[in-house]
Amino acid sequence: MSEAILEAVRSSAWAAIGLCALLAWLEYIFPPAPGDTTVLFAFFLAGTGSLPLPAVAAAAFVGSLAGAVTAYAAGRSWGRSYFFLRSQWAHRELDRIEGAFARHGAPLLALNRFLPGVRGLFLYAAGIGRVGWRPVLVYSTISNVLWLALLAWGGTHLGSSWEEVRVLFKRYVWGVGIAIAIYVIWSIRRQRRAAAGLRNPGAG
Repeated sequence: MSEAILEAVRSSAWAAIGLCALLAWLEYIFPPAPGDTTVLFAFFLAGTGSLPLPAVAAAAFVGSLAGAVTAYAAGRSWGRSYFFLRSQWAHRELDRIEGAFARHGAPLLALNRFLPGVRGLFLYAAGIGRVGWRPVLVYSTISNVLWLALLAWGGTHLGSSWEEVRVLFKRYVWGVGIAIAIYVIWSIRRQRRAAAGLRNPGAG
């Protein structure tokens, strides 16, 4: 997280609460935005008594839910013409997520908050697939509440210094990132093998 954001969060309760809401929303739309780190830092400050814990939790929840609704509305309004869906791989992955929605329904959204960097894709897919507003709100709320409870616990209990908390959280993010990278590589290789099989049906 940039020093400018750190200093803004430290500067005043109003700045911290506003940034929690803004970046929690923005992370759904622009995944590189440091939403989770900002919220985690605000919870850490709340644990030290520098910020009011209920206000931090409320701001983070409102921002996260607004981000989920925005991503869902974008998928519903603009469909596949929106964001990065230019590659064949992205189209196939979206097809796969939509297929998962067809099989499992909106409860799949309960996982979205626990996948930093790709969480917005679930909401876009739900919008494209015309999943109803009510289940989207219900399961997005469940996911947000569980994730923010984890961030609140981590920020207030993982360590006595921000560096300790930050390092432990970073390990989680790296773990998720590595798992996603392995899946992406496996998926691309599988698609290439399938395409090669179609071009050479008599091979082997």
